[in-house]
Amino acid sequence: MKIILSKTDDPYYNIATEEYLLKNCSEDIFFLYINSKSIVVGKHQNTLSEINYNYVIQNNIPVVRRLSGGGTVFHDKGNINFCFITTGAKRELINFKKHTQPMVDFLKSININAHLGGRNDILIEGSKISGNACHVFKSRVMHHGTLLFESELSALTNSLKNDPLKFKDKAVKSVRSKVTNIKSHLKDELTVDEFVKGLAKFISENYSAEYKTLNNEEGDIINTLSNDKYNTWDWNFAYGPKFELKKRIKGNNGKRFEISMKVNKGIITDAKLKGNSKDQKMIEAIETTLQNTKHHPELLYKALNNLNDESKDLSSEQIIEAIF
Repeated sequence: MKIILSKTDDPYYNIATEEYLLKNCSEDIFFLYINSKSIVVGKHQNTLSEINYNYVIQNNIPVVRRLSGGGTVFHDKGNINFCFITTGAKRELINFKKHTQPMVDFLKSININAHLGGRNDILIEGSKISGNACHVFKSRVMHHGTLLFESELSALTNSLKNDPLKFKDKAVKSVRSKVTNIKSHLKDELTVDEFVKGLAKFISENYSAEYKTLNNEEGDIINTLSNDKYNTWDWNFAYGPKFELKKRIKGNNGKRFEISMKVNKGIITDAKLKGNSKDQKMIEAIETTLQNTKHHPELLYKALNNLNDESKDLSSEQIIEAIF
């Protein structure tokens, strides 16, 4: 087994690295990385129904979709991400206990009484410190998980809030759990860097692993994958399953509206706007503009602003805020 320690906190690049290592390397790998503040959603999730979109945009928090399924997780400098990529027999590839037990064993080696939970997670005193997911590619499996060391839990909570009545879809839903930080349970002071180095050393000594560094050519390939796939609206938002959206809007001059939309592969396939405005021409123009347009805030804002709209009952900003 080879141990690779990431040299960047770029979430797009690190998630792209996982795919590269899974699909282009033959050796078993243990990959450790820490991302800057970001949100990572599961492959089969509706991103918009998982996040507090306004909070995420206002705080410039990147959102990236990963290859594996499972729920949405929050990353920051206090969260350590581990990834096992191994080769094996097809029916034996998915084994959550096999890949989470080393984390439990390491935590116990630093006097933390951690244990495996019932949702493929790791707990300390009943609170979650690690969520896990996996993805199979041919005869290889990528198993990755989080380790909350000293994460900003308030930002985690605020980033993942959403309106459960706003979206209707068949996407995989995240299960919110009570969480805690590993640092709160340490008997001896330990920094994030010391924890990462200790974990890497533990894997090295107990699993006969050697350290490996990616070369420049590999870095260039990962960088291209990061830019062309993982740092795109099409992958992070449009890729998700089709969904329906319904939201009430408080307009101007005492006017109230209800907008409903159907979105498939990032395209608005149907849009209906109802309200107590007498300006039916405006309502029809908005519906026509929304339909067959990408469900992308900047594109929609531009399209709505291009309307020859003499009515002041409903603004482009109010519509955009409602549908994101």
